[in-house]
Amino acid sequence: MKVSIIVPAYNEEDNLPILLKNLQGLIKKEKLNAEIILVDDNSTDSTPKICDMFKGKYDNIFTIHRVGNRGMGNALIEGTNKASGDVIIWVMADLSDDLNTIPKFLEKIENNYDLVFGSRYMKEGSPGDIPYDKALSSKSFTNLSRVFIGIKVHDITNAFRAFKKNVFNIVNPISADFAISPEFALKSHLAKFKLGEVSTVYTNRKKGVTKFKMFKMSIRYFSVFLSIFFQRLIP
Repeated sequence: MKVSIIVPAYNEEDNLPILLKNLQGLIKKEKLNAEIILVDDNSTDSTPKICDMFKGKYDNIFTIHRVGNRGMGNALIEGTNKASGDVIIWVMADLSDDLNTIPKFLEKIENNYDLVFGSRYMKEGSPGDIPYDKALSSKSFTNLSRVFIGIKVHDITNAFRAFKKNVFNIVNPISADFAISPEFALKSHLAKFKLGEVSTVYTNRKKGVTKFKMFKMSIRYFSVFLSIFFQRLIP
């Protein structure tokens, strides 16, 4: 099983070197057949140089430098489309994701799950030091989707997840921004793919500036929910 780890990065010069060192350590420890695809999302700091530096140092790192149409969704779509792995894992560049969750993802995939979420809200998971309003919004949106759309997992807004690449190709998420996370989740549920989850612990960024805008993304999440809810009602 080949794994492709997709890392979207916009102005993450302080966090990216640490993440890549940790990822390479995990790949070596777990003896994974894995590539890392860095998607520089038109950064204005030294992120592009860092991407190229690590690409030159490791033969399993590849870089994509995007121009225009910035957005986490766009970066994840482009990186996933370029990936050669059978299994894709999305990892954020801001050090928010617990990399020790990755082996648990892969165990679920090997047990015939199609899409596995890193859940901060199931038993043994934790939103960590995420701001209260952000955690409440995220959890509430997932609960709304559980009640009205019927998805069973507990955390669909966390982009940290693993999935079979063919699932992504079939579902074809299109959101350019953070809304790609719930869009992909809900469309996969409606397409009757086997969804699973494993507990994970979130860590709020310590360096750099968050790109998540609460009010804007709350509106985007709700628009995704309405679109998919009504899609579900159409025979």
